[in-house]
Amino acid sequence: MRVVAPCGIAMEECVFCYNYTIDMAIPLLISNLINIRYLTGVQMTFGLMIMSGKRRMLFVDSRYTEKAKQACFSGTTVRSIDDLERHLKRCKKMRFEAEDVSVARLGRWKKKYRWIRFVPSAGVVEEMRRSKNKEEIRAIRRACKITDEVMMLIPSLLRIRNITEKRLAWEIEKLSRELGAESMAFDTIVGFGDHTSRPHHSPTNRKLKKRDIVQIDMGVKVDGYCSDCSRVFFVGESTEEQRNIFDLLIKTVKETTKQVKDGVTNHALDRYARTMLRRGAPLGRPGEKIMILTSGKNLDTLFTHGLGHGVGLEIHEGMSLSKRAAKQTLKTNEIITIEPGVYLEGKWGMRIEDTILVTKNGHTRLTKAPFLL
Repeated sequence: MRVVAPCGIAMEECVFCYNYTIDMAIPLLISNLINIRYLTGVQMTFGLMIMSGKRRMLFVDSRYTEKAKQACFSGTTVRSIDDLERHLKRCKKMRFEAEDVSVARLGRWKKKYRWIRFVPSAGVVEEMRRSKNKEEIRAIRRACKITDEVMMLIPSLLRIRNITEKRLAWEIEKLSRELGAESMAFDTIVGFGDHTSRPHHSPTNRKLKKRDIVQIDMGVKVDGYCSDCSRVFFVGESTEEQRNIFDLLIKTVKETTKQVKDGVTNHALDRYARTMLRRGAPLGRPGEKIMILTSGKNLDTLFTHGLGHGVGLEIHEGMSLSKRAAKQTLKTNEIITIEPGVYLEGKWGMRIEDTILVTKNGHTRLTKAPFLL
């Protein structure tokens, strides 16, 4: 008999749901601070939480006692970290977050709490975080709106005399904060010219040159929640090859986004985008296609990373839209990115990315900055 996991995949294929389902009777000791922030609403640098059925207890030290009591979601009891051992004495088994707890920390726990059998668990809270509530969606919408506003101002920033990648990254952060962002969601990626062939390039002191391609990948945080968006800018005249690939990437983003809805798998979306890049997009006369680059490679072979990822309290969370990841299905109110790219090593690269809200029957595009600015 085929047993289906909560994510819609066969239970034996999803280690996260498998752990989540069989271990629910065992209390979970939560150490991941992002997971604690999600469950309690309290952001801190140290704390532990026990979740046992519907009962939740947050253990903090004196630095966070007042904050936790004021900000903690209802239904969670705030305790002193000094009370943790007393509560653990009632437990014979305890799950722990295997992807967060180091071997050294687990060793200390086993030595201190010898009566407890610690059981590794993975993806319990992370699975809960995938489907967003109204407040979470509202925060991400605001983050995306700020991101759009900044992207719209990039062309004017590119006219700053002798601007460098580092200077542009700093100007982007200043604008973001002035528009209401609490911080950047990640280190802004700014690449000029041949630096754009590196998907995760770190800004340097390189100055902008005439006919450079400019790649911007940025996101901001609002109430702890992230946005993510990538756009390409042309300084001066672009080549025919660059224009063709740019047009193809726009079409790939648009058409792949149309496939997004509840129940679609990450593998299906990744495959759809790569198939579009491999076949090429219709340009000019009906049936005319771009098939091969001057390098002699099909475009899909130059798409060197996954199609996208989940977004929330972390810039990368939940689902990975990649054929290399475990197969999962999209959920209603999950937020993901769609970001196909093409990279010619040592020459240039392009990536276009939007943040997308998954709905029951389709999707909503949250980042709305024009593709050509």
